[in-house]
Amino acid sequence: MTAPKTKKKRSGMKTVVLVGRTNVGKSTLFNRLIEQKKAVESSTPKTTRDINRGECLWRGNYFRVVDTGGFVERPREEIDVQVARHASKAIADADAVLFLVDVKEGLNPLDRAYLGVIRKISSAPTFLVANKADGARARGVLSDPQWLKLGLSAPHPVSAMSGVGVGDLLDAITSLWDWTGEQSATSEPIRVAIVGRTNVGKSSLLNKIIGEERVIVSSVPHTTREPQDMLIERGGRQYLVIDTVGMRKKSRVKERADREGLIRSIEVIHKADCVILVLDATVTLAKHESRLAQIAVEEGAGLLLVVNKWDLVEEKKSKSILAYEAFFRERLAFVPWAPLLFVSALTAQRTGKILESIDSVEQERSKILSPDEALVFLKKAMSKQKPQWIFGKKKPMVYGFFQRSARPPMFILEVREADAIQYGYLRYLENRLREQFGFQGTPIRIATEQVIKKLKS
Repeated sequence: MTAPKTKKKRSGMKTVVLVGRTNVGKSTLFNRLIEQKKAVESSTPKTTRDINRGECLWRGNYFRVVDTGGFVERPREEIDVQVARHASKAIADADAVLFLVDVKEGLNPLDRAYLGVIRKISSAPTFLVANKADGARARGVLSDPQWLKLGLSAPHPVSAMSGVGVGDLLDAITSLWDWTGEQSATSEPIRVAIVGRTNVGKSSLLNKIIGEERVIVSSVPHTTREPQDMLIERGGRQYLVIDTVGMRKKSRVKERADREGLIRSIEVIHKADCVILVLDATVTLAKHESRLAQIAVEEGAGLLLVVNKWDLVEEKKSKSILAYEAFFRERLAFVPWAPLLFVSALTAQRTGKILESIDSVEQERSKILSPDEALVFLKKAMSKQKPQWIFGKKKPMVYGFFQRSARPPMFILEVREADAIQYGYLRYLENRLREQFGFQGTPIRIATEQVIKKLKS
């Protein structure tokens, strides 16, 4: 592991990086600090591969926390080399470093080797954090002079699992800086989830979107084991872009770490403002890709279809893109309103349009029609087609139509005998709304609301 040659990039928020050899409890402490089960915790070494980022709030102040992969002294495999490079960059950018050791195992030669690497990369304050100090016996080991020989301050005994000692550690970290004038809260960015099958190029696409290599890219499937989020800013607007675990059938997900990562990726979709479904231009669609789009629609998120690996399509002609668009549209016919982009994460072809498309989708998703616009629309729609009703029900009388909320757009059709309106008529209204007002990239909700009596104005 060597120091990166790029210049250090600083932001307004302080950054604290967790480092240490494999299986010392970095991910558990990371989850404890950010108060979320974000990083996958496992006794299996090398579970954490990509960099994990989150925010910690302590005594009214926020700072960023970064979890890195476990240290390997001589990485040989491609994955280990990339883990080391990404951890090295994170350390170089750190305002403070938490160097974790396992107090139950005692000082390990790898600990000394890694500390030497850290000192070459960073001059930031480094805290020696003795994890797994759950009992008096474990804490008693900390009096051993071997720890002082590392040239750091006295160890901070903590138990990442139970939370013992974490408050004292946070006090020590936050005492490093003058918090006067620091923001005590952050504005809400647009949450963007990148989803798709395994090895479709999601991580490569994320790197192109943010403009630098921040997540591990490998031809080996299942490299990403947990969602990776990056906070970026473009044109004064913030985006929290999240790279999720490649989707597979649950029956094929055998390892516990992969299973947990899959569950958290679905949770990310539930919280997303916009979902980028990445498809492969060289293979046909699978059923679970349609299911991902369906989940996004059910959750009310914006949807952007991005077909990657366009550079690998051979013998392209002027009308090739039209043929491919028809192919994907036919197989995702239930979301004809979702924008479709053909890109190459390898060559960066058209990847610059992705954020522009997200902005457009978010604008459409936030659109609100005035009461007058909604009523004029309803009269026009009903002049062309009046609602039919379900057999055995009273004839529905339509009283009004208005938009109740946005993100996603939610409309209410006021009627007498609301359960008499057929679903097909609500679809008819949705299609007319899209024809007249756009709403590209966002699902639309239309519900019926029963009105017993409505006086004429």
